[in-house]
Amino acid sequence: MLLNNYKKMFDKNLDKKFDVIVVGAGPAGGQCARELSESGKKVLLIERSSEIGQPNFSSGGTPLETLKDFDLPLSLVPGKWSKLLIGTTSRSKVWDYEDTRGYVFDFKDLKKFLVKESVKNGAKLLIGTSAKEPIVKDGRVVGVTYSGMFGDGELYANVVVDASGPVGVLASKVGLREKVICSPSIGVEYSLINTPESISDTLAFYFGTDYVPHGYGWIFPMGKNTVKIGVAVYNATDNGIGSLKGVLDKFVSQFPELKDAEPIDMHGGSIYINGGIDSYSTDGLIVIGDAGAQINPFAGEGIRHGLHSGRMASDIIIKAIESNDFSKKTLELYDKKWNKYIGSGWKHSLSVSDKIYGSMSNDKINEMMDVISRMSKEDIFEVGFNYNFVKALSLEAVMTWFKDIIKK
Repeated sequence: MLLNNYKKMFDKNLDKKFDVIVVGAGPAGGQCARELSESGKKVLLIERSSEIGQPNFSSGGTPLETLKDFDLPLSLVPGKWSKLLIGTTSRSKVWDYEDTRGYVFDFKDLKKFLVKESVKNGAKLLIGTSAKEPIVKDGRVVGVTYSGMFGDGELYANVVVDASGPVGVLASKVGLREKVICSPSIGVEYSLINTPESISDTLAFYFGTDYVPHGYGWIFPMGKNTVKIGVAVYNATDNGIGSLKGVLDKFVSQFPELKDAEPIDMHGGSIYINGGIDSYSTDGLIVIGDAGAQINPFAGEGIRHGLHSGRMASDIIIKAIESNDFSKKTLELYDKKWNKYIGSGWKHSLSVSDKIYGSMSNDKINEMMDVISRMSKEDIFEVGFNYNFVKALSLEAVMTWFKDIIKK
């Protein structure tokens, strides 16, 4: 009875028309809503989870500059790293940056922060609610139908932003995801406590079929005596991977230093790793973050890029509102900004990941490790986080190996 009364009150007080409706409160949607509301725009943020911060699945590693670029507090990053480790079952290399070079997000807290900032700026929030269909009038998306804990209805906006994650619910309905053909890549990880202090400052990646078939594993620090440890399998359905928890448990068992650690959480999810979709905008609609597969294929990094996509979308939407022009011609300026941002590095990332996670044998991966080990700490950072393979190609020893990988 109380919930029914609250629903009636909610429906009575909820406006039906906004400048912008953002569907999905992940990093991309949250940042987009944050910046739009900060600029004074009338924003509605729709989130299908009944709890902001859920679902909570992300390894969360990011370089140092992410916090500064997006004015994020240190409280969101319980983990920090000054060492980068890359290893196979037969060899490994650690690059020591001496000072902090990056962080590891508490993914749930990051999403909560972005939503709270948006609401503080004046955005409205609709939780426990799914956007079901785009409302299209005269060929332009003008709103969404919704269904959830507050009932069903229709909501309207000058621009709708699809930040609904891998499902890309609106983008799929209007045909922008028709060429997302690849099978989903799946990741799962534990949060472990009672881990040794010796790994509390290291961002570690592990490659090879002895660790993870058709994928890679990681151990990321989350503060004192706590880590995230996980595995990701690319194109999991196509590669016939069964129980991913079994793959994760086998991976964990290969680290004797974790024998006394205890799991306090296990979470996972799926993403599409294909370098993105062909078009991110149409009349009245922009697609950002995981909904547009805006995850770098090399190591599956998505949070930093989602934040950037949210910012880029907000910039274009503000200009569209100022000019009262919500056509594809105006909104596709977002596509141009995004494509400039990813440059050629993402294409190379996709080529490399297809090779490494597809058919590469352990022997070839060990050869890769021999080559990578010769790289300086700045060069390995450029390749790993800025996808600047030209840095790798500038080294003769690396060039020989990468030439076959990156070729079209």
